Amino acid sequence: MSTPIPSKFRQAIAYLREVFRDEQFYLSLRHTIGAFIPLILCELLGYETIGLEMMLGAFFVSAVDIAGTFRSKATALLITTAISITITFTVLMAGSSLLLMLPLLFIFIFGLAYISPFSLRYTLMGVMGYIAIILAVSMIDRFNSVEEILRHCFLLLCGSLWYFLFAMVIHWFARTREINRRIAECTRETAQYFQQRLALLESGTDHEQGLLELARLQQKLSETQESVRELLFSDTSLLSGRSSERRRFYLIFIELVDMHELAMATPVDYPKIRKLLHRYPEYDIIRSIIGRVHQEMQNLADILLRDAEYAGHLQPDEELDQLHNQLLELKEQVLQEESEEEEAYHTLRRIELYLHRQLRKVEVIQNAVLNRKTYEEEEEIKQAASTDVSTGDLPRFVTPNPLNWSSFIDNLSFESSYFRYALRTATTAVAGYALADFLQFQNAYWVLLTVLVVMKPGYGVTRERFYHRIAGTLIGALIAYGLYQLDPSHVMSLIIYGVSLTLAFTFVIRNYIVASTFFTIFVIFLYSFLNREIPSMVVFRVVDTLLGAGLVILAIRYLWPYWEHQQFPVLLRKSLQANKVYLQKVLNHLFEGTFRETDYRLARKKAYVDMANLVSSYYRLMGDPESKRQNAEFSYDLALLSYMMLSTTTSLGIFVQQHRQQSFDYREFRVIGEGIITNLDFSISGLEQATELQQSASAISKSENIEQAGNDLTRQLRQLKQQISKQPPDRRNQTYIKYAQLNYLSRQLGWMLELSRTVAKHARQPDE
Repeated sequence: MSTPIPSKFRQAIAYLREVFRDEQFYLSLRHTIGAFIPLILCELLGYETIGLEMMLGAFFVSAVDIAGTFRSKATALLITTAISITITFTVLMAGSSLLLMLPLLFIFIFGLAYISPFSLRYTLMGVMGYIAIILAVSMIDRFNSVEEILRHCFLLLCGSLWYFLFAMVIHWFARTREINRRIAECTRETAQYFQQRLALLESGTDHEQGLLELARLQQKLSETQESVRELLFSDTSLLSGRSSERRRFYLIFIELVDMHELAMATPVDYPKIRKLLHRYPEYDIIRSIIGRVHQEMQNLADILLRDAEYAGHLQPDEELDQLHNQLLELKEQVLQEESEEEEAYHTLRRIELYLHRQLRKVEVIQNAVLNRKTYEEEEEIKQAASTDVSTGDLPRFVTPNPLNWSSFIDNLSFESSYFRYALRTATTAVAGYALADFLQFQNAYWVLLTVLVVMKPGYGVTRERFYHRIAGTLIGALIAYGLYQLDPSHVMSLIIYGVSLTLAFTFVIRNYIVASTFFTIFVIFLYSFLNREIPSMVVFRVVDTLLGAGLVILAIRYLWPYWEHQQFPVLLRKSLQANKVYLQKVLNHLFEGTFRETDYRLARKKAYVDMANLVSSYYRLMGDPESKRQNAEFSYDLALLSYMMLSTTTSLGIFVQQHRQQSFDYREFRVIGEGIITNLDFSISGLEQATELQQSASAISKSENIEQAGNDLTRQLRQLKQQISKQPPDRRNQTYIKYAQLNYLSRQLGWMLELSRTVAKHARQPDE
């Protein structure tokens, strides 16, 4: 009988399996292979030095080779090439003159740090620029003439251009695979979102923290959806003609986005649902179905990623029939005049409809995933490219480049967090380098490296990087020293060097301590190739890291700090503005009885993205020192309220989509809708110049017209219910449908009115 494997060991194996199946590992492997090909070829031909310099040139640009369109990837690689070569040439020309070097370092670092926060691709450009600075500074003593510097830069350029060609060829053959991986990741994150919704139905769940976690998952999902849009929608030619595979991806993605929308819309009052499930234990069917949807989505993601065997058996028809029959019995009780079960019935009925819609969408995705190799063109695929949104409108869904001339100029002020971050990073890095040079440190540029790697725009992230960097450097230095003592051969050193580079990039997002460990090994063995002694490097590496990290932790606290409570009102205003526009689109469709798909989806996408940014801001706020978390409770309340408003707007949007040709132009609904918009306008106006949050005691949008509209709706609903009870059973259905629709709209608009009032009371410009 075999001994059972300890659970921790099994967890470790599962974790490593997940790591090596992740997209980041494949990207890291691609970066390493692309950089090492010129090194290995030149080694075989006897030109080791040339190969090493070309490898460095390829390495300078490899990190920006991430998922994206052909154009965006090519542009990023060429710009990064220009940046790295320019920096290298200028720094080497400055030589050992500290008077020339310090201003140059400040200018380069400020520029790179300034563009880094705009997007992930700009962040990676900045990191590659930093590495070019470090390596150029470390090589100053190796060159004695301008000719040698030009030759070095030429070889770096050759390496960078080699990697450019390598990346473009790989992109051409692997672009479908890239989209496939992104779609799979989007599917998996959608499943995680469903799992968190299921957790909110369980007893003992912290409701507020659970909702915030749900919002965090939405933020993560929104980022993944953005990357899919860039890959899938930027080039519309990929969705026409014979590109059935691309259109299949389009179909899957649209269904995933709609599933996310449905999930956001139903329901929002989880404590009430938990009580209902406790009162009616027979409705545990709901938990079972949601859990099976989550598992099915995970199975489909595995198939997309690795062509895994289909292990799902999503056949909940029997459970859905059972749920429907139980709801019919409850409906008969509701139709009685004095029944107290009406709210329970409507809530559970809404969930039943929600489950039916989600399951239909899962079936479409399932069909597209499982049968993608066995048929040319399914009917759903054909329709996907021609319905909802026209192909020409798809590029409008791709978020434009965040760095343009206007945003570049607008952020050149002390009011901008980007400007302060760039100034803080450049000042700290230059001061650290000058201090290390004054103290005659052997490798002063390692202080520079630590500052540039650890310093981040937010205090919480920087503090975390501080501890992780120190731990990773110490562990990596010890491992590198131990490997050196084994006296590895040149080939073995090359293998260690390549493996450590691959693993450093693999773990950089997932676990920074591990990434820092392998990056330290990589740097130390890189310098061993440059004929430096490893033992002395290990000691100085640790000392320089400690000095650099100490300077960073002081600078982030005292050198032009920008705390998140200053940014939160700005992002809250943007989120409320986007939600207002989204709501206006929904109300216009509701009152006019027409549905404009493109306008609706664009407004929805903007509202989701801005909500994700708001949630990110709240998490950064909680990472700041306690003394700097001004109005943290208000911020929490407002983030939650904004999320609940977005959920309610989405719920109304779902209703509008289901009744596209039907108008609900009631005076009462218009009055309440105008009241909601007024409250949002008041909140947005109050936040225009706000730098912190305060509470206002003023009454918001409680006019007699709104109160009268609410009373009129209540009276109409009561009359309809009385009418139903007096009608014979065979004539009730049409009247009941009208009653259910008006009741739903009345509840949703009334709930949103209360939410908007609460937001307006909390968010206003502070008193002068």
